[in-house]
Amino acid sequence: MRLSRKNRLYAANVIVPLLCGLFIYLTAAEDTLVSAFLPALRSLLPVIDYPSVIRNFAADFLWAYALFFCLRLSLGDELCGRYGIYALLLAAAVALILECLQMTKIFPGTFDMLDIITELTAAAVALLISNIIERRKCYEEKEFN
Repeated sequence: MRLSRKNRLYAANVIVPLLCGLFIYLTAAEDTLVSAFLPALRSLLPVIDYPSVIRNFAADFLWAYALFFCLRLSLGDELCGRYGIYALLLAAAVALILECLQMTKIFPGTFDMLDIITELTAAAVALLISNIIERRKCYEEKEFN
């Protein structure tokens, strides 16, 4: 099965942010849940003392951004609604639920309102980028027809 150019862009917008977030988790000076699962890989990488904005919010931003594109890619054009608004709402709901679960200690982590704002911002940025990709696709289709 051959992926369209648009779907390859969507897949790249899932894989690249997740790899960048993984790199942040594995190279951060403090221990993380992810680094505890991959100690051998962490030992091969340098320890980086990130600025607090990267240390506290970059990985959350990246996973929420990737989540939007994963939903957009897996739901397809029919289920995402016009301009992917359903993917945005679903990504926002997942981010809110996961963050709220941290208050109950069911899900590991620390509840933080700034994390929610970061994740919602990431989903909104992802929506804007997906709209740019969609418009570019429409423009190219009109140009070649």
